[in-house]
Order: sequence, then C-alpha cells, then structure tokens
Amino acid sequence: MPTKTKLKLLTGLVFTAVIVYYSMGALKSLHPGMLFHADINWVLAVVSVAIFMYANYIRGLAYSRGIDRDMDKMTAFQIVGIGHAANMVLPFHVGEGLRAAFFPSDYSALRRTNLLVIPAFADFIAIMILSIPAVPFAGFEDQNLLRALWILTFLCIAVCILFVTLIFFVARLRSYVSDYLNFGTVKMMFWVLLSWVLLLVSTWFGLVAFGFQAVASLRMSLAVFAATNIINFIPATPGAIGLFEYGTILGLGGLGIDQTTALSASLLLHLIQYAALLPLGIFLYIKALHGQYGGALRNIWHTNRQKDTKMKEK
Repeated sequence: MPTKTKLKLLTGLVFTAVIVYYSMGALKSLHPGMLFHADINWVLAVVSVAIFMYANYIRGLAYSRGIDRDMDKMTAFQIVGIGHAANMVLPFHVGEGLRAAFFPSDYSALRRTNLLVIPAFADFIAIMILSIPAVPFAGFEDQNLLRALWILTFLCIAVCILFVTLIFFVARLRSYVSDYLNFGTVKMMFWVLLSWVLLLVSTWFGLVAFGFQAVASLRMSLAVFAATNIINFIPATPGAIGLFEYGTILGLGGLGIDQTTALSASLLLHLIQYAALLPLGIFLYIKALHGQYGGALRNIWHTNRQKDTKMKEK
C-alpha cells in the first residue's frame, strides 16, 4: 500500500480518536440536566434540530450550485457538515481548516484555499446582514456588544468597498479572482445567506420550544443570533462552550430576560446544535471515509487474506 494512503488512513484514525475525546469533555460541560427543570416542547426542539441539519445541506449548495459547479452535492455536504461538527468538539475553529482534506483529491492547494476563503467571507457578510436588524429591534443593554456590532457593520462595509476598489485598480488581483467573479458567486451568496436564515429560524424554534411566545421569540432570535455569532468570531473553546452561553445571556438580557432563564435557554439552544451537528458529522465522516478509503481498506483485507492463505498452504 502506498505511503500516501497509509498516511491518510492514519490521519483518519487520529481524527476520529480526537473527536471522540473532545466530545466527551465538551458534552459534560453543557450540564443538560438543568433543562429538565423547564417545561420544554421537545417536538419543537426536534424540529429545530432538523432545520439546523438542513441548513448545513443548503450551505453545501453554495459549492455545488454556486462557486464550484463541478462538485457533487454529497461532497459539498460532507465538507460543510464535517467542518461544523469538528468545530463543535475541537478548539480554535480547527474544523475550518479540516474541510480542505475533504475536497476532491484532484483539487490543487490554490483551488482548495479559494474554496475555503471565499465562502468564509460570504459567511461573514451573511451574518452581518442578519445581525444588523438586531440593533433597532433587540435593545441591547450591554454597550460593549452594541459597539462591537456597529464596528463590525462598518468594518464589513469598508472591507467590501476596499475589496471592490482593489479589484478595479489592481490588475493582478483582478486576474486572480476573475474565475470567481461570475454569476456562480452570486448564487453562492444566495445559498450562504439562505443557510444562515435557516439557522436563525432554528434558533426561533428553539426559543419557542423553551416556552417563549412565538412573536416575542422573533426579536429574541435576532438578539441571540447577533450576540452569539459576533462572540463566536473569537476562536476559543470547542463549540464555543461558555462563549455561546454568555452571548445568549447578553442577547436575551437586553430584552429583560433574567440570567437564570437565559442560561437555561442557552443550554437548550446549544444542545440543539450538538444534537444536529455531531450525529450529522459522524455520519458524513463515515461516508467520506468509505468513499475515499474504502477501496484501500478492502485491498488491505484482501492482501492479508492472501498472506494467511499462503501461510496455511506452507
């Protein structure tokens, strides 16, 4: 078996072991037992989980129906789902980098980098588009978070203007990105934005499942979405444990929700994320492992069987 294949197999085994190790520690920190003290509609919670999963599929269409029409839907789904699942159990947003390993093998390093950076930039824009309405509607009491939201808003606008200006005046940069300045990029942005809208809807279902009124939960979901995603820009703990809860408390606190209730709601929302991403990521990883390494594993098994047969004959 080639050394390259052996390294891939070893990397896959190590990756699996690391995920299992961090998953055990991460899930213990959630203290899900607190949730059973609240009157939760678990049917709506399951709906929230399903929407969260579907949002990852839609995010994958940003590749297969957007920026990279050569990629099939399942590969795109695997890249997105495995990356997000890895982020839930590994620190420092490591999953973003791990996605590169699941691109088709014939993709060059430059192509992989472009397909990671450009959609990530689209994610940032989509988050800011959906977070801006939280400023007039949420009524944040935490001025630091409100200031950060405004800074990121103006920063996003400034970066977009600067980027367009550089493309227009710098020929080398224009040539570098020319392959992606097309209608496919517009489609990519549509699918990215739609995926984040679905995540916002999932948050709304989670808050309604917790017991908040449906209409009031619309404003709450905007506040939680803005606060948690802005704080999640900080690459830290697996699944943003602690940071997510802090962001939810800040977002709901601006609407007069006490910290104890906000903490319980944050645990439910975080549990929904884990319930959606971990099983999905494991399923997609096993499917990717079967697709990429299944032939190599079967060859190993066949080779070992032939050796055993020869040994018995001797």
